[in-house]
Amino acid sequence: MSSIAEQVGRVVGGRYRLLAAVGSGASAQVFAAEDTRLARRVAVKLLHPGLAGEARFLRKFEAEARLAASLNHRNVLHVYDWGDESGAPYLVFEFLGGGSLRGMLDDGHLLTPGQAAALGAEAARGLAYAHRRGLVHRDVKPANLLFDEDGRLLVADFGLAQALAEAALTEPLGTVLGTVRYASPEQVEGRRVDDRTDVYSLALTLYEAVTGRVPFLGDTPAATLISRVGAVLPRAPELGPLAPVLAQAAISEPLARLDAAALASELEEVAAELAPIAPLPLARLTVAFRPPVADRDPTGRIELGDAAPGSSLSALVASTDAAYLTAVSPGLGRELMAEPVDWLEELPWPDGRSKVDGARAATTEAPAASAAQAGSAATLAGRFDPAAAGSSVHERGGPPRRRRGRTAAKWGSVALAVLLVIAGVGVGIARFAVYDHVVPKLVGTQLARAAKAVQSSGLRLVVTSRRYDLALGSGAVISQSPRPSTREAAGTRVDVVVSRGAPPVPVPDVANLTAADARSALRADHLRAVFAPPSYSETVRAGLVLNAAPASGTALWGSDVTVVISKGPAPRKIPPLVGSALASAESALQALRLVPVPTPVHSLQYGIDQVTSISPVAGHLVKRGSDVIVDYSIGPPMVTIPSSIYFDSISAATQVLEQLGLHVRTFGPPFATNVYTSSPAPGRTVEVGSTVLLYTI
Repeated sequence: MSSIAEQVGRVVGGRYRLLAAVGSGASAQVFAAEDTRLARRVAVKLLHPGLAGEARFLRKFEAEARLAASLNHRNVLHVYDWGDESGAPYLVFEFLGGGSLRGMLDDGHLLTPGQAAALGAEAARGLAYAHRRGLVHRDVKPANLLFDEDGRLLVADFGLAQALAEAALTEPLGTVLGTVRYASPEQVEGRRVDDRTDVYSLALTLYEAVTGRVPFLGDTPAATLISRVGAVLPRAPELGPLAPVLAQAAISEPLARLDAAALASELEEVAAELAPIAPLPLARLTVAFRPPVADRDPTGRIELGDAAPGSSLSALVASTDAAYLTAVSPGLGRELMAEPVDWLEELPWPDGRSKVDGARAATTEAPAASAAQAGSAATLAGRFDPAAAGSSVHERGGPPRRRRGRTAAKWGSVALAVLLVIAGVGVGIARFAVYDHVVPKLVGTQLARAAKAVQSSGLRLVVTSRRYDLALGSGAVISQSPRPSTREAAGTRVDVVVSRGAPPVPVPDVANLTAADARSALRADHLRAVFAPPSYSETVRAGLVLNAAPASGTALWGSDVTVVISKGPAPRKIPPLVGSALASAESALQALRLVPVPTPVHSLQYGIDQVTSISPVAGHLVKRGSDVIVDYSIGPPMVTIPSSIYFDSISAATQVLEQLGLHVRTFGPPFATNVYTSSPAPGRTVEVGSTVLLYTI
């Protein structure tokens, strides 16, 4: 990757002029830049040129950049643009002047539990928003938690870690790109990474922000990673009421962890308990931008001279239309200010010298790299030191009378300046007399109260728009113009933007989820699951969500969603089937989704194919799919006429046949005593209940 000195002044993508480096790493350099097309400050991240040869990375980088650019949340850094410049991929995002949590910690500032809870809630809200849209950060750490000038926290670098994971590029020590210090156990074990990975990393970040220590930190990256598997977050008295929340967010098993939305809710409760919260010790990053110059090509590169070693000036910028000075504060190292020379009086020089001395030192300390730079330095010295300008003319051979003429002109200028001051004071007095209505502070107040305050101030309130806002409830003022405490004329319009409350989110589809998963899915969208009595279902198995109301897709916020859990199929009641035909009985059972098991039996009472009995019996409750034994008749039982009745006595033969269930009749003379044959003949099989004729002698 090119050196920082080579990059500063370069124009990326035909519109982003790099003004100063504000950070660097193994995979990227970050610059404060000027969008020459829109004349606004931006930040540009130039990735390592070696990544341009990674086809997988470029595909993933493009997809992730598009997705990251679609994110629009007050706690997510806005991505403006992306592209490829001379083989180096780059991202353009909003410039923040509040520094990062990493810079704050590096300056020796630790957070109170209340500050950490408030910041963590903001970060968790930003993460939850991205998670709902399918984007996992994968590299949450203090350096990626940035602040604007008002202390609002924004999460940076969404999607970049995922893209870098697709590349073969590694850190100098051979570890995969990403920050081991805050990696989750599942990243170590090679398990699937989801939104709870970000929750774990955020918990470790907040732990460090309060205690100054990163938990589970080993002597080597491998030792650090392995120590987290199955480990519990170490106890730290400094965390106070924050400790149980962070412990729940840093559980080793991902499924047991809080999700980002639940973590935000828990942290908000802790922050509310610990209010009021002291202002943050922001590690401010200040980069002043010059105004656009109409007659110069906005895409032209600015060439920089070299500063003397040890000087508080890092560069002397020379161009055809203005001279620029870049001052670096020795104490902070990362604070950089660049202004046109015309504005030099406004610069807070870091080494304690006066502004004019600082400008004069800039021209004397910087080596004469070129004729253009030398000319710019001379112009700078003359502009801020009239005496030096006069001596400059004398050295060129100008006559003394020109010196006296210049002195007279100087006194004339002084007189004119005095007149202007007097006129300005008069205008100010007149303005104060007219603009005597102080604009009240309206942000955060309800619209009715704001209207009353504006009316009492002699001004008029105009609602210019209404929009959703997570922080302020419905009807509260989000922003105002003019600013509070400014003075305006009577009847001046005060424009306000009013909150419509939290933005509604569609109810997620929780059908066929377990009760625990349904509760988590609803909680992630700031909805509450209320479980109704379970109900039977023929299609949803027991223990899963049968339905929810309001239906999925309905836009809500913070509302209750009634969830019904399935009890599975309803039990079946056995119908009365005895005496019916076998085919009818089977159809009736199959209609109830029961399984008939036909069993043939002999029966004297029921005809062939009639149901003689069922098991379980009629009226009994059974589960769907249960077996039901159906006994059906195949006719009466059969018996064989025994041969023993031959020549047996009539009484003995009759007794044997009757015991077999047969009826007996005799035929022979009145004096007969024995049986000599029968009809049917002995050895024949007959149905029980048949009549047998005995022939006697």
